[in-house]
Amino acid sequence: MPPMGLEIRNYFQKLLKKSPETPLLDRLEDLIESDPDASKKIESDSSGELALVSNILGLKDLTAADIMVPRADIVAAKFDTSLDEFINLFASNHFSQIPIYNNTLDDVVGIVRVRDFLPYVKNRDSFDIRTLLKEVIYVVPSIKLLELLVEIRESANHLALVVDEFGGVDGLVTLQDVASEIVGEIQQNNEIFPQVATKPDGSFVMDAKILVSECEEMLKVDLLQPFRKDRNSDDPDIETVGGLMMLMAERMPTRGEIFSHPAGVEFEIMDADPRRVRRVLVRKK
Repeated sequence: MPPMGLEIRNYFQKLLKKSPETPLLDRLEDLIESDPDASKKIESDSSGELALVSNILGLKDLTAADIMVPRADIVAAKFDTSLDEFINLFASNHFSQIPIYNNTLDDVVGIVRVRDFLPYVKNRDSFDIRTLLKEVIYVVPSIKLLELLVEIRESANHLALVVDEFGGVDGLVTLQDVASEIVGEIQQNNEIFPQVATKPDGSFVMDAKILVSECEEMLKVDLLQPFRKDRNSDDPDIETVGGLMMLMAERMPTRGEIFSHPAGVEFEIMDADPRRVRRVLVRKK
């Protein structure tokens, strides 16, 4: 059996060898999905490999409470929701799965996936939500991120509800949430995982954590000028491109939205969730 360090090194080498054109988040999720032993490699020795991976990624102290979608932002549906209402709910929120509850969100009876509704689009009379319910897994807010990765990886729906000591739902975490946090830490090394990718047409795909000042330098424009009250006023209290998107939208932007900047720059939200903007496509008109 190879040493623990070698196991982890091999695991991340597989991640790096995948096509660089594929977003790192997708590569990480694909690797977790495709490697049935990935969870065992991480889980096999809580005092060894798990601690080693945790230290490598700088995520030793990160918990479910740090990354969860808070209760107020959870999109869920009641057990008696109609098929048309479900279809509209999925279409308007772009989620692949949501919790189903009886009376309140503290009484979740299962998880449903959007793909399981497809057979009923042309066969509405046979629709029965009970046949689509998947098992729910629950975790405590204090569970460590890499332990949470193992829990979600082993579930059928890759989603977990975070509950408090009384069993009430505090938040929701998906495999994508966990993978995003891991990728975010890895991407601090810009030489291996560049935060900006230049496309053939001259546009840029950038991490929303990129500083506005860096984006301005790349585009040779002043992005904050329209938001200053006058020539002598200070810049708005934002630092990142994600913050700039929120400033332009005056709310949390959603994936697919396009914003035109007076400086002749167009921003398209490529990836976002209820808490943050993740990736932005930037192009000069």
